[in-house]
Amino acid sequence: MNTMIEITSLDGKREGMFHHGETSCTFPGLLTFRKDSMSWGALSIEKPLSYPFRSHLHGTGLSVTPLLRVYPGAPPGVARRLQEANASLREGGDVTTVFLSGYDDIDTAFVRSLNESKLFLFDLREERAFLRHFFMLRKRYPNAVSYVDCPPETVPVLAYAGVDIFPDTPQHRAELASFLEDPTPHYVEMRACASLCAKRLLDLLYHEFWGEHEPYVATPDDQELFISSDSFWRPTVRRWEREVSTNYVPPSNVCVLLPCSARKPYSSSQSHKTFIASMRKALRSRYPSLTQLIVTSPYGVVPRELETLIDYDTVVTGRWSHDEVERSRTMVRTILEKMEDPFVIAHLPENEQAILDGLPCDVKVTCDGHPLSAPSMRALEDTLRSVADRIDTAAKSHAHMRTLSRFLYGTDVFGEDIRIKGRGVKQVYEGSSCVASFDKTIRPFSTHAPIRRRWVSMMDFDLKGDLFCVGIEDADDDIRPGDEVVITRNGEMVASGKALLPGHMMSRMRRGKAVKVKKRCG
Repeated sequence: MNTMIEITSLDGKREGMFHHGETSCTFPGLLTFRKDSMSWGALSIEKPLSYPFRSHLHGTGLSVTPLLRVYPGAPPGVARRLQEANASLREGGDVTTVFLSGYDDIDTAFVRSLNESKLFLFDLREERAFLRHFFMLRKRYPNAVSYVDCPPETVPVLAYAGVDIFPDTPQHRAELASFLEDPTPHYVEMRACASLCAKRLLDLLYHEFWGEHEPYVATPDDQELFISSDSFWRPTVRRWEREVSTNYVPPSNVCVLLPCSARKPYSSSQSHKTFIASMRKALRSRYPSLTQLIVTSPYGVVPRELETLIDYDTVVTGRWSHDEVERSRTMVRTILEKMEDPFVIAHLPENEQAILDGLPCDVKVTCDGHPLSAPSMRALEDTLRSVADRIDTAAKSHAHMRTLSRFLYGTDVFGEDIRIKGRGVKQVYEGSSCVASFDKTIRPFSTHAPIRRRWVSMMDFDLKGDLFCVGIEDADDDIRPGDEVVITRNGEMVASGKALLPGHMMSRMRRGKAVKVKKRCG
């Protein structure tokens, strides 16, 4: 019987429909246990080890692959023999119960042997073992759904991790409903403090398995709140640290470090308007080529050209923890390593100057007391004038837009001469042609430049509406839900839009939309 899933929303948690023949179920959902069977909405599922029930499904429900139960704590030799036996019994049903012994090498070999199932059943006995093997199967079989037998208080963390189905009890139902009303990391972090098990899961998710979880977490579209210490380790922040360190190309080897501001983007705040005016005055035509890094927490460092990509609010006390200092210092050091003979101007208050320790270059501190004080601003201008000859005048107009383009798409999508018009959502023109829009990010309308990042290659057909998974040949693995992407056909750009799935899933899903098309070329 034909079975497919359709993901309608993905941001850690998955929302969508599971279609089995003419029966459809929504997820996240709840699994009800009966005497001889289980049910998920209108769908009947054979109960594990309930062999006689299989004859009562009449081809309308899901059958279970009969595996041998393996209990955590069993002697290693026994566990190995049972898992090897299970590996030989892995075929024959729609549903696979993933028994985990707690011995990583034994369990990993068993999980790697599993064929694709429509539904994987887990038992949350050991959190680390569960997360490791859950993410293995999630990446390998994106068209399958997963259930976990777990305490009610762990539902928000597990749903955010991507688990689809939970036990149908009043407590589980209430936890899932509350999470779906506010499916944000902030709520998950707050709720995780309700129990040791939930907090242990969150710590593992954020520290050991963030790399496995991060591809499924959407690029934030609204302002983020960072309140608890756990929020410092969110996947979106770790992703930012990695992408800035890898993909940001500083425009010059003179770097100014500036403090952040409460208002975002920083350049709209009064303090940064003052900084920018002074730096423009000192450098004149060389100003667009100046490397500006805003030091902040939890994001570490935000290059001026990328400031529109993030919007957040956090608790500010003036006290920087070791982890905050280390993240900012590491990101600054990584960016400086891309420069030849870098020179750093640190216009930072004293409580932020700890990030300067160990930087591999000369550092000039220009802040005397408050960053906006008259002596501080004079020192900033004088220092910039003294090193102005080390900064080249930008060869092309709107250098900041071109730096942002290279960060997003791996290339400068614009021609030699561009103009920017409008307020709010700005329009980018080459001659009389509008080639892109710019709000928080760049959305190309047409380009002949080779797109090296955030590309989606479609099959050879006319694109009329949104792009569905079945029409995709390949996609950049670095795409995340919510990213702006460029759609190409036979190497030519045909449209741009917003990704609904991570790149590695787009060509592997059998149903559903992959990209919400915003603009078609021509």
